[in-house]
Amino acid sequence: MAGGKHFRKLLFRIIGAAITVALLALLAVSLIIARPQDEGPAAAAALPSANASPAVSAESEQDLPELIAAFPAPVMSFMSGSGMTFVSATSADSAYNGGFGRIATLNWQTAEGEPVVLRTIWPADALALLEDGFHFMPYAGPALFGSSSVRMENDEAVRVHTATDQALYAVLLPRTLSAQTGAICRSLQLFTVKTND
Repeated sequence: MAGGKHFRKLLFRIIGAAITVALLALLAVSLIIARPQDEGPAAAAALPSANASPAVSAESEQDLPELIAAFPAPVMSFMSGSGMTFVSATSADSAYNGGFGRIATLNWQTAEGEPVVLRTIWPADALALLEDGFHFMPYAGPALFGSSSVRMENDEAVRVHTATDQALYAVLLPRTLSAQTGAICRSLQLFTVKTND
């Protein structure tokens, strides 16, 4: 009887080892078949433009479409009816990765006069163009455009940022508005302007 149990245990170990070897072989074959190919031209298209663009500024909300139309990605701004007041906006190039990145900065105010700064940065991987001096928080920021965001703070300000496939988006607000971060982010939208070429 004891010999039969020993034989079954040995048989199960041999079958288990055979199944493991077969699964590893199958995994190796699938990895070889699914090996990623070089992206070539697609990778080159993701590099920032090497050509500088003229800076654009907007002193009124009516001037924003011109700034948005000149930007190479959708620009983050407040939806109408958000209760925010437009102050000014600029869009200018910044040296990045051997070429140029572009930063659109939109300055807004709450009804109480608190500043809220919206930054759209192109290309999307240009994290080096974000301001220094912020530290990570142990919790995530609110959702921005269907993506989770990173929340960072310093002594004066809160910053939440996220990236889409087209641009990097950052919201900066004073710490006095920290509790309203989620509500402020829910009032944001991405804008593009179609041009007639």
